[in-house]
Amino acid sequence: MGLSLSKKLPRGTAALAAVRFFHYLGVQASYFIGIIGVLTYELGATTAVIALAVGLFNLFIIIGNAAGGSLLDRRGPAVHTVVALGATAASCAAYQLVGAQVPTVLGMSAGFGFATGLGFTFLSSYPAYLTSDTDGLKRVNALLSVVSNVAVVAGPAIGGLIAAVLPAQRVFVFSGVLAVLAVAPTVLLLRRVGCEPAAERHGAAACSAWEREATGDADTFADSVRAVFSIPSLALLFLVGVLAYAGYGAFDPLESLYYRDVLRVEISWMGWLSSAAGVGSVAGAVLAMRVPHRSVNVRTLMLLIAAEGAACMLYVGTPFVGCAIAGQVLLGAAFGMVTPLQNTLVQMHAPLRLLGRVNTVMNAGFNGAGVIPLFAAPVLASMFGVQGVLVGASCVVLGVPLAVLIARRAQIERLILDESAHESVS
Repeated sequence: MGLSLSKKLPRGTAALAAVRFFHYLGVQASYFIGIIGVLTYELGATTAVIALAVGLFNLFIIIGNAAGGSLLDRRGPAVHTVVALGATAASCAAYQLVGAQVPTVLGMSAGFGFATGLGFTFLSSYPAYLTSDTDGLKRVNALLSVVSNVAVVAGPAIGGLIAAVLPAQRVFVFSGVLAVLAVAPTVLLLRRVGCEPAAERHGAAACSAWEREATGDADTFADSVRAVFSIPSLALLFLVGVLAYAGYGAFDPLESLYYRDVLRVEISWMGWLSSAAGVGSVAGAVLAMRVPHRSVNVRTLMLLIAAEGAACMLYVGTPFVGCAIAGQVLLGAAFGMVTPLQNTLVQMHAPLRLLGRVNTVMNAGFNGAGVIPLFAAPVLASMFGVQGVLVGASCVVLGVPLAVLIARRAQIERLILDESAHESVS
């Protein structure tokens, strides 16, 4: 079966997967340890400073993501890949030329966040440059998901090994080298997808009808916002996702403090525990393939998000490393199932001509919701302690989808029963 699958993959898929893997492996290896770890373990930064670093990283990911999509549409794959990989390598090199001080780490958080956002386009847009066939797109995206999950497993482990023998700042050397190595598969990728923007290809196979329509002036970002809130299923997906991600927002600035002060482990454990979540996410992605068709609905998604909250409680609810590892594995498994199911539901209910922009609204909402708690986390941690805030945030992730399931039960039932009708509207 594996051989059959590989034969049906569009040409250029292996090159795209390699570019995505190199870029995302560097992100996973470096961000948590090289920024959050440096602030926590080497600089003894306050919770407010750590929260600021996380906020900058997330903000510039959003900015970089928007810039990357616009650059790809207007200037084409060649310019985009040069800028994305160049920005990654340049930010990693610049970080090595300055000392590890709070201002420089914050600057790196912004610069590396922007480069990370630029690279997201490899995952979200490049499959459409390889094929316009629906089944082909699904296969390409499935492979990219597997590659991304492998990077989540391997990256933090490699970062942990580097930080165990070198200053944590040096993990970014690894990321910079990976960005340079990605040039080789990029050359192969560009031979397949071409270098010019899709809008200039005048009906080339790589540029599908909906892509050409999206480059016109008729549709605006406001259209996608209206679509999200006018289609009940999308509105529910957005609501639950935003509220759940708001719970996760407390984790980023406090997680490293939980490792240091509650679990009492060394900085390398930041990598090991993140890798445990990556292992779970690979298993979850495989399990997602076995979800029955009748269960691909909003109710299943909400139950899986609630399962994430339960796993979070195991992860941060005790001072025991063993429980934290088990919690991370279960959290990763639930997340590995949530992501493809969420993407599938959005694709089922969003108007095809606005699908990309609808996903932009969804992702902006989720990322923005994760930033909001950063401002409250330091104050809450001083009142209830780091572990108390993390347990409370876990309760939010667990409780929100269950509350929506109860409060919107009739609406959810109607959505499930009328799913085919909503698909035809979309």
